[in-house]
Amino acid sequence: MTIHFRQGKLEEHERQAILEEVYQQAKEAAKTAVKTVVEALLEAEVTAKLGREKGAVRHISGQPRSSDWACGQCGCQDAQQFTRDGHYRRSLQTGWGSIEDLRVPMLECQQCGHDVICHFTVLEKYERFWLDLDQDVVLGSGLCESLRHLSERWGEAVGSSIGLRTLNERINQMAPVLEQAHQTPITQVPPVIQFDGIWVRRPRADGNHENGSAPSAATATQGEAHGEAFGLGTVG
Repeated sequence: MTIHFRQGKLEEHERQAILEEVYQQAKEAAKTAVKTVVEALLEAEVTAKLGREKGAVRHISGQPRSSDWACGQCGCQDAQQFTRDGHYRRSLQTGWGSIEDLRVPMLECQQCGHDVICHFTVLEKYERFWLDLDQDVVLGSGLCESLRHLSERWGEAVGSSIGLRTLNERINQMAPVLEQAHQTPITQVPPVIQFDGIWVRRPRADGNHENGSAPSAATATQGEAHGEAFGLGTVG
């Protein structure tokens, strides 16, 4: 990054240009880092599923290596019958912007020669958005942020328009997961819990207002300077 300075005080537009340049450079660096980490995690998951490193000789024993990944043609779930078959490239929308040419591993079934259906932990097949945007929309909806405002914020982050219907579908998909999380007891209580909420009043059909309620979010702190959001809800 090259920024040219001159003698004397900078004008406001020059300061803004410098800040914008710093922001864009930081954003590109973040996207590069995310791409590197995601690709490494995908390769590591393939290695774990197959039980062998890339380039290692494939050994077939009498005991199948059962996997939750399966061949799309014959239904085989024995990882001993799976081999690496290169990569395909795709784009991924994240909170840092659009990541292009993400390399996703492919596997081939040696019983029938067809593709293995891989369900990666950190990457959903056919999904345009990454997990960080899902978390953001759930947090925003829990704090009563409008879909239109979420759409504008997402659009600015990824550099393209996001439909309101798309956001609503993502929220509905996450609703059962959140409901399950609310019903699951916390087995490890963190030493520090931060709780926050926004007090609102719900309007009624007769023009009056119901008693206030607080859409709330809680954050648990585990260890030094580490936070994890573990619940969203409405306190009536």
